[in-house]
Amino acid sequence: MRLALRISAAAGLAACLAAAAATARPQDTAVLAPEASAAKAREVIRSAIRAMGGDAYLGVKDITRKGRYSSFAHSGEIRGTVRIIDLVKLPDKERIEYNFKIDYGVDAPIPLIFVDIPYPLGKSTWSYEIRNGDEGWMANSGGVVPMEKEVLTRMRRARKKDIDLLFRARLNDPNLVFRYTGQDVVNLKWADGIEITDADQFVIRISIDHSTHLPICSVFRYRDPEYDNQRTEDRDTYALYHTAQGVLAPFQISHEHNGFPTSQTFYEEVTYNTGLDDALFSREGMKDLRPHTGKSKKPKD
Repeated sequence: MRLALRISAAAGLAACLAAAAATARPQDTAVLAPEASAAKAREVIRSAIRAMGGDAYLGVKDITRKGRYSSFAHSGEIRGTVRIIDLVKLPDKERIEYNFKIDYGVDAPIPLIFVDIPYPLGKSTWSYEIRNGDEGWMANSGGVVPMEKEVLTRMRRARKKDIDLLFRARLNDPNLVFRYTGQDVVNLKWADGIEITDADQFVIRISIDHSTHLPICSVFRYRDPEYDNQRTEDRDTYALYHTAQGVLAPFQISHEHNGFPTSQTFYEEVTYNTGLDDALFSREGMKDLRPHTGKSKKPKD
């Protein structure tokens, strides 16, 4: 009798939980016709743009970010952390400055940090990486060298998976195909899924929080010519949103490659539209290897 009661109670509890889950789950998961699916995907994107600041978000022309960059070994163990200044001028200019000074923490017993940065460090405290259109250079006290072909290829792919660049500059590209993929749980949050395919058949899937309308993560799928065109997946996760100058943006971005963590960035200060000079993103501008010292404001909640 007791066993029967226990079974009945367990069944009742399971039914209640299932009913609660069904009630909590958003109901907009129907399969849509292609035109309706594309319209729904664009609606989700418009909601995300409004949540991140609307006109203030779309009006961003350049970005200055300061923070910490950590890289991970294939095992998932952290390889090292450096301080960075990341300068972006839309749509296709970026300058990253790496500060290799040792950053001692309270529990940091090892006085040396190794970081997986794809160029020689020399003896310079600062090292630089500049991307400008389809060109790029790396520099330290040993001089300036052009980026290798493979690095430039990865750089162009990185632009394709940049959701901020997508939202701000690429939505009107007639070669993009939009699809709404329904709702699912992503990082313990109900999320609306959208999928965008470009003319080169690169696919990016973006999960956007159903309640806050903020991007949770993006998954970029492609075939990598460096590895016999094997299917490859890059995943970016966005967290710790803060508001600066009316723009709501993630201050923590984590990267995974084929399911393995590769890096994580924590930004501490962000400013927009400071009028960054084009010379900062040129090879000639790398002759003066001093870190950018533009003023930057702390994030405001």
